[in-house]
Amino acid sequence: MKHIVGFSGGADSQATALWARQKFPATDIVLLFSDTGWEDCLTYEFIQNYSANVFQVTTVTPLVGDAGDLMLRKERAGVERAGLAAGDVLTMERLAAIKGRWASSRAQFCTSFLKLYPQKRWMEQNIPLGEDYERYAGVRRDESKARRDVAESEWDDFFDCTLNRPLASWSKAQVFDFLAAHGEAVNPLYRMGQSRVGCSPCHNRGKDDIRKWAAYRPEEVEKVRQAEKRTGRTFFPPVVPGMVMNFIDDVVAWAKTERGGKQISLPFAEADAASGTCSSKYGLCE
Repeated sequence: MKHIVGFSGGADSQATALWARQKFPATDIVLLFSDTGWEDCLTYEFIQNYSANVFQVTTVTPLVGDAGDLMLRKERAGVERAGLAAGDVLTMERLAAIKGRWASSRAQFCTSFLKLYPQKRWMEQNIPLGEDYERYAGVRRDESKARRDVAESEWDDFFDCTLNRPLASWSKAQVFDFLAAHGEAVNPLYRMGQSRVGCSPCHNRGKDDIRKWAAYRPEEVEKVRQAEKRTGRTFFPPVVPGMVMNFIDDVVAWAKTERGGKQISLPFAEADAASGTCSSKYGLCE
């Protein structure tokens, strides 16, 4: 039996990996990281270090093509418009060029094309026919209303196997306590005030996350700024009051305001970032 754990570099997936390592033989565990091409460089470094010193992580690269993860027969016009061909690497920006828009909370196609399809392809290519396998996801019920009723175990038709969520009933504090108790360092982005570290940025990030992300990781803001120029599309859907389209600099400026965008917040995030001060929301600074 193979135990496949989705590994993003975030604490929930890391705790799920640790849970699996305590329960199953190392030879039966596979940690899969789907490279969206949109992660913070600190997340890439964290995963590389974890893979080298804790447990091997297998990186899956999304691809364009009928044998890949974005089917040409359905997306051929967008693929050709983006100047891509079968076999090319698929990234968040290239997916936006193909779709003519960036993903959003209402159209979260990034998860399918950049994470789920690539991992399914890897499993079909690397797990011998007839060998049993199960999947594990670091999903918790208190993350959001959409996840508050998720089962700890259920059948996954897409992957044709059992999907387990061993942390379903855990709190975020329990996740960090579990990792700390076993001496595992977490992604450094958490000490920079981020509540989530998958994708840099994620369209689901809140105002405070964006403010701290921009303060601590200005190079990542520049990444988005250039990607928006190349695609001609805004990464974030309209979030700034009164604006139909808001480019990244508009969103960052809005994230520094309070009271519906009418009052400028005190620059605590910028001051903390300039001094290198820990800004964790989860008590990681003590």
